[in-house]
Amino acid sequence: MLYKSLLNIVIVITTFLTISTVFSASSPTTPTDMTCKEFLDLNPKSMTPVAFWILNKDTKYKEGDSIDFQEIDTVYTPKIIDICKKLPDKKITDMKKDIEGVAKKPM
Repeated sequence: MLYKSLLNIVIVITTFLTISTVFSASSPTTPTDMTCKEFLDLNPKSMTPVAFWILNKDTKYKEGDSIDFQEIDTVYTPKIIDICKKLPDKKITDMKKDIEGVAKKPM
């Protein structure tokens, strides 16, 4: 009887530890620590909102202006995709100046 009780306790503890480890190990990826590979793996409909967040996070424009969502969708998102295909391991937040510089160049 004691053996069965100890076995059940060990099984319950092992199951609890396994479940808690799985849930604590999975942390959501935010745009702050997102790599280019993760950006490219996104649903294409999610790419523009992520790009909008990156480019407007710490804006230094007067009176709180930001880059327009439509402009990000048509100009910046394709440039981010091009840069990310070349540098898949780089964080996209580290590329903010590169993205803005490339997007201002004429095609």
